[in-house]
Amino acid sequence: MPTPHIEHIPQGAIVGHLIAHFRSRNPDDPKKFKETCTLNTGDSIILTTVSGQKLVPVFDSFVVVDYFKSEMSEYDGNYVFVPLPYLQRLRTMEDRVTSIQLKLRDYGEHEEVVKALTKLFEGQQLRVETWEDKQGPLLKAIDIEKGILNVLLFMIIAVAGFGILAIFSMIVSEKTRDIGVLKALGASNGGVMKIFLSYGLLLGLVGAAFGTFLGLTLTNHINEVEEFLAQLTGQNLFRGDVYYFDKIPTHVQPQAVLLVNIGAVAIAVLFSVLPAARAALLHPVQALRYE
Repeated sequence: MPTPHIEHIPQGAIVGHLIAHFRSRNPDDPKKFKETCTLNTGDSIILTTVSGQKLVPVFDSFVVVDYFKSEMSEYDGNYVFVPLPYLQRLRTMEDRVTSIQLKLRDYGEHEEVVKALTKLFEGQQLRVETWEDKQGPLLKAIDIEKGILNVLLFMIIAVAGFGILAIFSMIVSEKTRDIGVLKALGASNGGVMKIFLSYGLLLGLVGAAFGTFLGLTLTNHINEVEEFLAQLTGQNLFRGDVYYFDKIPTHVQPQAVLLVNIGAVAIAVLFSVLPAARAALLHPVQALRYE
């Protein structure tokens, strides 16, 4: 008696957006990109995986029913979602999974959650880790880049500080007669020093305010600036087919902006101390001897 034929009904699959699409330059406008779909909804695909027990390849056909887009290329270019019970049966892993992902409402509680889950599954061959643990090498590379940028920023501010020192030293030299007159009229050393320190503080505040305004303006209009530079140079500085972003993403951290402003003002005041002390210690007779 022949084996009865059982009709196979393919299961649905949600495919990552970057698996089913690719970006290419628009021939009508080379500065823009267009997305070309390679897998349409309703197309049949074959997915291959590994059996959980025998560790042999297993495969089956699925039908594309939708696309998954998270704006993260790691997921959009590598993940395909299928019904869990069917995948477990295909891999001979009934009622078992290789990993479970949790999404917390408040990520600030992730340490307590990790400790609680580790204690709950103590003694079992399970590992509890956060996304930061999984992306450890990438995050370390980003930290190194941020550290290098901070060093470069410090060097730039240090150069500006030496410029302030040179300018204030020239001002003290040019205003030697005026400083002598002030001290001859009874101005104290502290009073003269406060004048130059106040000038340095004002210079730092004005520079920090102007720099913050200019920096935030450029950040908020970075895409317009990129388009202008692309038109000026004829080259795209931000290639959409590489980064898979329609626009340059920006994120302003108020704490970092505040910290940089405080550091800039502090450096302006610090580098004005030496010229201010020189002016304060200037003797009125020596200042007016050649007048």
